Amino acid sequence: MTDMATQDASPKRLRTYLRIEATLFIASMIGAFTLSGYAYLEKYYLTMDVAIERLGIGAQEILAYGAARFGSYIGALAFGMALVGIVAFLLLLLEKTREMPGEFQPLPKWIAHVLKRAIENRGIAVCVGSICIIAGLVISAWFLLVRLPSNDGRSAALKQASECVKRRVVYANLDQYEGCQVAESEDMLYLLQLQRCDKSGVAFRTLQLPKQGLKSITTETLFYPYERPDAPECSKS
Repeated sequence: MTDMATQDASPKRLRTYLRIEATLFIASMIGAFTLSGYAYLEKYYLTMDVAIERLGIGAQEILAYGAARFGSYIGALAFGMALVGIVAFLLLLLEKTREMPGEFQPLPKWIAHVLKRAIENRGIAVCVGSICIIAGLVISAWFLLVRLPSNDGRSAALKQASECVKRRVVYANLDQYEGCQVAESEDMLYLLQLQRCDKSGVAFRTLQLPKQGLKSITTETLFYPYERPDAPECSKS
């Protein structure tokens, strides 16, 4: 009876551990995606001179941005590792076989001395190695979750500032403003006015315009190349 009870308890304990591990994994991924998305959006709107706190961006939107950016990093890293592995494997297959040396080749004196001292001071070596591993993981996580998304956010903001479509904002009192709408909150519009764009950089300013009294917003004429085999005539409206 005791053996049967132990066998029944083992799968239950395993399922409990798996649930805990799955919950921790999902929570860590949500935290990583949220941090990555916030770093991207904060740098994007900070470059645009827009306060991200006033835009009312929800947690789901931040999570979606983070998942998209972080997923692209992981995908690129996995692709690079796979490419390197395939090339190394092909080189290994094409390499001529070597005869194994008959005698054991001794290690250099300095390597043997380091190994001997590490064995003699095993506790200190384990502590130092653990600290180095933790520091490497923390730095890697910071680079992937904060540094890269922040740089991407700045690049995306400058690209948007140099390529955005102008809009004309007209108020009921006939005041008019032209620029690129880069953000919108409940009571404000954020209009970017491009002043200079060349090889040296991008110069612009951002206007905060109230929605109260807004009459109309119009864009410039947009053209998109669109080819179809039947080449139908476009309807005029």
